[in-house]
Amino acid sequence: MRCHSCRRFSFSPLCGACRKLYLRPEPSIRTLPSGLNVVSLYAYDEIEPFLLTKHHPHGWFIYRILAKEAFAVLERAEHFHAVAVDDDATGGYSHTALLAKGLAKRGYRSMHGVLRAQNRVSYSGQSREFRLSNPRDFRYSGPGGIDAVLVDDIVTTGLTLQEAQGVLMRHGVNVRGAIVLADVDR
Repeated sequence: MRCHSCRRFSFSPLCGACRKLYLRPEPSIRTLPSGLNVVSLYAYDEIEPFLLTKHHPHGWFIYRILAKEAFAVLERAEHFHAVAVDDDATGGYSHTALLAKGLAKRGYRSMHGVLRAQNRVSYSGQSREFRLSNPRDFRYSGPGGIDAVLVDDIVTTGLTLQEAQGVLMRHGVNVRGAIVLADVDR
């Protein structure tokens, strides 16, 4: 197989040299207007080609690597649940479920299929106004009374994470923050 980035022969979708070159996480915290603290591990433009693989079958391999490399810098957290934001597997797999599972290796309790959007409209490339007029309409089917972090791949305006936070809080979930791979505003 060939490395997704440099195209050299590799036994992995991302060779060791490209991992060292591109996947050096530097955690940063952004506080959204709702008060939610979002930990991002990369600036969006640093890993954009890797993030865009979520729309392709080989993205499953890339997102597993991203989770492993990015989350290695996080502290262990045995008492937190990792709630994947809208982990719908319509395209064959869920990139947010892969990220939540990656956090399980850091001690988080991975939760899948409990926070789903009813509105399937794509936010990709859309304006803030479009996002505000087309909320995700999340449904939560998990337990209440837990401490949780939201898990997503990208934060842009923060509206999705804030909407998810509100839904979980209404169900008695103590949302302690969010973890994303990349922040567009970094």
